[in-house]
Amino acid sequence: MNLRNKLIFQYVRQLFGFLLVLLLFLIIAMLGLGWRIMNEQLSIDLSRLEASDLTLKMEYEGKRIHVDPEIEKSVARHQGWLQIIDKHGKILYNYRTPADVPSQFGPGEWISYVEDRDASRYHVTHWVINEFDENMIILYGTPAPEKEMMQRLIAAKTGTSKETWDELNKSFSQVKAWYLVYDHTGKLIHQWNHPNASAQLDMTEALQNGETAKNVPVRITSRYDTKSDLTYVVGTPNPTYQSGVQETSEDAVVKETFLQIGIFLILVVLFAGSWYAWRVGKPLLHMVNWLERLAQGRYEEPIGKKGKPIGRNWRGKEKKSFRVFKDVFDALRHLSETLRSNEKLQQEIEQTREEWITGLSHDLKTPLSSIYGYATFLESEQYEWDRKEVSEFGKTIREKSDYMNGLIEDLNLTYRLKNQALPMVKQPVPIVETIRRIVVDMVNDPSSSLHDIEFSANVQSITAEVDPIWFRRIIVNILTNAIKYTPAGTHVLVEVQSIAADQFVVKIADNGPGMDETTLANLFDRYYRGGHTGENTSGTGLGMAIAKQLVLAHGGEITVDSKLGSGTVVAMTFPAVIS
Repeated sequence: MNLRNKLIFQYVRQLFGFLLVLLLFLIIAMLGLGWRIMNEQLSIDLSRLEASDLTLKMEYEGKRIHVDPEIEKSVARHQGWLQIIDKHGKILYNYRTPADVPSQFGPGEWISYVEDRDASRYHVTHWVINEFDENMIILYGTPAPEKEMMQRLIAAKTGTSKETWDELNKSFSQVKAWYLVYDHTGKLIHQWNHPNASAQLDMTEALQNGETAKNVPVRITSRYDTKSDLTYVVGTPNPTYQSGVQETSEDAVVKETFLQIGIFLILVVLFAGSWYAWRVGKPLLHMVNWLERLAQGRYEEPIGKKGKPIGRNWRGKEKKSFRVFKDVFDALRHLSETLRSNEKLQQEIEQTREEWITGLSHDLKTPLSSIYGYATFLESEQYEWDRKEVSEFGKTIREKSDYMNGLIEDLNLTYRLKNQALPMVKQPVPIVETIRRIVVDMVNDPSSSLHDIEFSANVQSITAEVDPIWFRRIIVNILTNAIKYTPAGTHVLVEVQSIAADQFVVKIADNGPGMDETTLANLFDRYYRGGHTGENTSGTGLGMAIAKQLVLAHGGEITVDSKLGSGTVVAMTFPAVIS
């Protein structure tokens, strides 16, 4: 299996493993959340549960029904009762059913019992469940003493009861209940045992704490009597009230559970990220460290504190986390060995080249002096040569001498640049004006008279720290090449642009024949001359190489863009002085 497939398999396996763990945790967390909410609702009031929740709390043994003890405890805690009847009204299950609750319901009788809320002494909740393709009804009732007290209050007020007001008030006081009576305008006309009663009818209190409010300290019920045009409000203590438990406690459970899930997920992600970073990052850091050492010319594998390679254990075998990158480490070892061999070979080549250049310089200097002297002698009038022949002969010898002398100077310059031995005297120079003057000089040179040379700048002035002599050499070399290797009539544009506050670019572009890929790839090689139209083999072949080395020596960059038939653009970027 290659490295790519190994990495894909490794990462996909780890990713799916991580996602599987998260999925299992979320499923367990959601089941736990549902269980907590159901138990929370069960502890507050059984009527909060859904029919599906009750179904989970019931078991069937033949025709017998067993209800979970937690359900029965909740019913007893709320002083309620529980019945399960079939669709025909037959009782299938009874728990704490009072004597005044029917033990057998006729057709439609249970509906009347449930819906007649005012007449009933209980708060009744019902559910319809389906088991074994049979529908069953669950009835759950809790005491509603406020309804009885309301009936007694209305009977006493309308005179339909033999109970006196003193007896009624005494009964209310005994159970710590209270009542309020309002007229048709909503004005309070009578109250008992409620010193903070509102003088004006406020139905929001009754609505907020009515039958739908389960876990409240006081159960409040209200009634409007059409005959007397009075409104009655009765409040009785709730015996099943649980202090500190809110109506929306399940919301708190949800928030708490999701907070716990969030914290756990954060911890899991941090742990998994740390583990993954350690397991995957350590080999990668080892690779980066190794590559940095290679870039520094140190061709050995990095070692740990114990003097052994980091990727190997005490037995010398590769660690498990490093095995997936085995191909990479093998390649790095091979690369290190290759670079070590190449460095040795390069040193040998450099030594040979330096010796060759030294010998070449020495060998060329001697004939150069003789040729130059002989040419001067031939040019004198002491010899009986034809003047034209003598002049041409002398001219040729002088040109060769100049060429040889230029070659030696260029060779020396390239090696001085390569070894950073060239003295650079940098000073602030007005770049735009300097290049403008170079272009003017080239325009006035007879050798460039057949070319259309143009200068352009997008700023008035740019100042840069450069060596004036060598900076001029850069521009002259590039511009000379643009003229020498293009046919007559070629348009050459020298352009200076400020591209940033601290950078400028010099472009020398021509619309000549351009260069092929081979020429472009070897343009900066020493002694290489490209295949432009109108072949010209004059020069030392070091102009572009010298130009590039001088650009780099000034902290700049040089790029060339050229295609056959599309001309050539040489762009040189230099740092500028921020004014």
